[in-house]
Amino acid sequence: MESYRRFILPLLFSVIGIPLTFYVINWLSAGLLFAYGPLDLIPAVDGLSRVDASFLLTLFVPVFLLEFLILVLPTAALMLIFTRVARAATYEIGIYHTAEGFSGMKLLRRAIVPALFALSSGEVFLNLIPEGIFQAPEVDAGTARFILPWFHPLQTILGALIALAVGLAVFMPTWVLNDSGIVSQVKGKQMDSRRCPDTEGVGRWFSNLFGGFAVLAYPITMFHRYFYLAYFVYHRELTLLNILDSLLWTVGIPFLIMSFVTPLVILNEVGLGWIRPRVQAMARRLGAKEVQKESLMLEMTEQVQEHLGADPYDPTKGRTDVQRDEGGTSSQS
Repeated sequence: MESYRRFILPLLFSVIGIPLTFYVINWLSAGLLFAYGPLDLIPAVDGLSRVDASFLLTLFVPVFLLEFLILVLPTAALMLIFTRVARAATYEIGIYHTAEGFSGMKLLRRAIVPALFALSSGEVFLNLIPEGIFQAPEVDAGTARFILPWFHPLQTILGALIALAVGLAVFMPTWVLNDSGIVSQVKGKQMDSRRCPDTEGVGRWFSNLFGGFAVLAYPITMFHRYFYLAYFVYHRELTLLNILDSLLWTVGIPFLIMSFVTPLVILNEVGLGWIRPRVQAMARRLGAKEVQKESLMLEMTEQVQEHLGADPYDPTKGRTDVQRDEGGTSSQS
């Protein structure tokens, strides 16, 4: 029973966040209709902005679920193959048996980086081809302050959810690789080339690669849309209320996107007993060997000692400094 209690907080987060996203989207669509008039927000979907938004929102959840069921294991296999081939000269693959503990807060934290990645890549993508997906309203210096406060968050949320379909295809396989304990560790012979001992999760390596972009790009893209464009380009009135509005969207939208990621995090956790053996079997077919915690520490220590030529390290003894004086006596501190 205790293991299922950790799902309560993530489930509440999704149960509140997903309907709230529907409400916010409908509210923004109605406000845009009032401020600008009828707008076909997404030309590829028949209907005006409210119909476009509702169609996409109802489409996202089943699409994300199908992605998990269809793409997770094949993409994890591709990541394993890439690691095995591209890093073969320096690293070898191992299977590290991890602990089972994973709290509700950690489940929520797992949803943060995919949400930020979706927001960052969505904003970059929309700025590169703004007319490719969304039909932007025509604004000038006089009308922008009435229209953009409705259009910008609407475009950001929908664009992020579209980009999330790509982001989940990247991040969900990293979850199963990390949870299955698939690691890459530097080969012993590399110690002769001034390389430090290094063991890193294969999934962690990929998530750090894409997550680094998300963490760096997110504040830049949000500042560009909600502060630079609003106050410096379209000269929105710089009042405390308007600044709080910009901050609210900048900080609040990631939580709305996270609410769509969290159910998939829970699904991964529930299905881990079925997923983990299959991922580990794929790693073994690629030559992975079992790595236990004690043997990993011993192996890394032996590699350092072999490289430095030091005496074997005894973990049961503390660190001692032996100094000999001129008379041949020694003191231990």
